[in-house]
Amino acid sequence: MRKIAKTNLVTKNDDRKISMALMASYVVLTIQYFILISFNLLDTGSGAMVQLLSKGFVGLFFLYALPVVLKRRKIMFLGSYFIAIFVFLLHFLFFPENRIFIGEISVSFFLMCVPAFLYSLCLNDWNVLKEMMKKTSWIVFVFGVIAGIQIVLGGAAAGTYSMSLSYYILLPAILFTDKFFDKFSLKALLCAFLSVMVILALGSRGAILCIAVFMVFNLIKTHANFHYKRILLYLAILVSIILVLVNLERILLSLNDFLLKFGINSRSLRLFINEEVHLSGREKIYQDVMGKISEHPLIGIGLGGDRAGGLGYSHNLFLEIGANFGVIIGGMISMVLIFFIFRTIFLKNKEKSHMVIIWLCLGFVHLMVSGSYLIEMKFWILLGLLMNVHFLVPSKGESLHAQKENHQRYNLKYHRYGSAHYDSSTGDLTRHRYKSR
Repeated sequence: MRKIAKTNLVTKNDDRKISMALMASYVVLTIQYFILISFNLLDTGSGAMVQLLSKGFVGLFFLYALPVVLKRRKIMFLGSYFIAIFVFLLHFLFFPENRIFIGEISVSFFLMCVPAFLYSLCLNDWNVLKEMMKKTSWIVFVFGVIAGIQIVLGGAAAGTYSMSLSYYILLPAILFTDKFFDKFSLKALLCAFLSVMVILALGSRGAILCIAVFMVFNLIKTHANFHYKRILLYLAILVSIILVLVNLERILLSLNDFLLKFGINSRSLRLFINEEVHLSGREKIYQDVMGKISEHPLIGIGLGGDRAGGLGYSHNLFLEIGANFGVIIGGMISMVLIFFIFRTIFLKNKEKSHMVIIWLCLGFVHLMVSGSYLIEMKFWILLGLLMNVHFLVPSKGESLHAQKENHQRYNLKYHRYGSAHYDSSTGDLTRHRYKSR
């Protein structure tokens, strides 16, 4: 028993190191943003130094957890880097016009994205990551809201639009929304509301889209327990949504007028109020990228090809994949990605399914309208979790004691239904009702 307990402690500590590395960028970069706007260091030499130090701190967290990752998945670690380097070298050789952009992409991809993929791939106990995410969300919430208040009151200069802040504070917005749906917590509702207000006032529509998609998943998820409190909650939310939709234009105008009193000209609200569908020039980008793909449908235009043509990045995940690898290979990659996302959402293991939904909204949804998967660390965390669920057996470091705890927890949770069997290898729970004699 002592040996099992010791192994369990080591495994949890290792998972905690991995989780700290994965969440470090949220904490460090949010505090970095807070410092930059509080001391008016944006676009200054001192600000550049702060940004460099911040990246160094994030790197230290990854180095701290690296021995754990190598211990668990050394072959996977080396193989992933070998494949990634091979693909980048191929594109560097065959698409010489993209070389400058491939070099720019490579820094973020190999130092942040690939490690994020591998570290999330190595997680054994996802509950450790969930707890780390909750702690991180509080830190991000405090600094993000204070930064937002400073900007609104004119105490900090950050312009009228900050995509960075909106995607930092998206984490607490989603986690507090999740807590409200799960426990009907008014404190969580207040924190979620404040987070959304900061995003609306200063951030992008992509972050709002992520929150909306997460709310839809919460309303339709198959494992919801429909007792009377939850039914009343959903009815109240449904009535509220109807009232908001009926009075949407009036609400948006009033909110915009309120922010204008503080000198905040919200870009997102302006675009929402606009009667026409406004894609901020994306429709032109989409047409140009599709035109380039049609010229080279088999091999595409290579990594960074959308940038090389002066088009900017594609602003759509599937369009970018098609541009990078061509219609056939890009289409296959996209279909496989969609298949495993949907397969994971409907897993019998509801805890892992729900975790994937959270990261789907943090690292995938916004890539439909913004960003690039080649430099988006959160997208690669999602990919690592998907691989973790479907392709990997537990590593040697996984705790047998943790499996026993899961077995006991699920038996306790479903004691009213009779006995329950928890399969630690698949995460499946089988309930058995006692037959009446």
